[in-house]
Amino acid sequence: MRFLFGLLIASFAAAASVEPSHGHGDTFHEAVSQDDQCICRTDLTVNLPEAQQCTCQEIHRILEEGVQLKLRVAELEAKVAELEEELTERPNENEYATLESDGARWRAFWWYKPNAWPTDVLQVEYGSCSRDDRLCFGRLPRKLQEDEAEILATDSSGNAYRWAFNSINPTAHAAWLAFHDHVESKVTNGQTWDPRVISGTPPKAAQDSFVYRKQNGVVSLLLDDDNCDCLSTISMGHGLCNTAFSTDYAQANVYGVDQLYDSHCQPPLPGNQLTLYFKESDIESPGE
Repeated sequence: MRFLFGLLIASFAAAASVEPSHGHGDTFHEAVSQDDQCICRTDLTVNLPEAQQCTCQEIHRILEEGVQLKLRVAELEAKVAELEEELTERPNENEYATLESDGARWRAFWWYKPNAWPTDVLQVEYGSCSRDDRLCFGRLPRKLQEDEAEILATDSSGNAYRWAFNSINPTAHAAWLAFHDHVESKVTNGQTWDPRVISGTPPKAAQDSFVYRKQNGVVSLLLDDDNCDCLSTISMGHGLCNTAFSTDYAQANVYGVDQLYDSHCQPPLPGNQLTLYFKESDIESPGE
């Protein structure tokens, strides 16, 4: 299919590049037939044989067609690039860990086991990691649709929380912008976006605040009740508090993740583990 697109682009490009033959390669825009010349402006004169005498209207039409062809070629090239990106196989993504839980099949896109810390907790596109990497700070697959997407988070303390994105919930939408579009976002005391608890202890506070921004050199992320470390569910990167961080809750330049259940003011720590999955499909119940 890519070969056929290439032939199509080449044919349009060749047509778009054709200009009337002038003998000396002069450029012109409009002309009128006058003896052995087509003259439109005093500063543009194109020598043409008598058999090739032309009119302003004809030359204008030819040039307009050339412009339209070039625009069409540009559109086709952009479409081919888009299709090629969709067709590009990411060899690692089908190797990512899967989990069947709560009536659905989930596939990992983000995980962390104690290791070095990069500069962004959502640093790479989905499919960029190897399954054996100790950490993968991946984003959600681009193919997912916001109002149909769900994520599942599991930690090293046995907690498992499930969220469904919702484009009309400002808190959920801010999280979508971060996890899917890689856009820094913030909502404080907005609409509650609580998880469904699959296992473990439920959050102690309503999860109505989300922030994804840089702190101490690392773009970090926090879902909690007020944008300030305590009583969070998802906390990764550096400690965050309002527009900076608070030494009451976190140490400077310490990076990691928090457990999903935060009983008070536990900051992200390097010794914790966290994995995020996206919902790949529902699982049919027996008899359905």
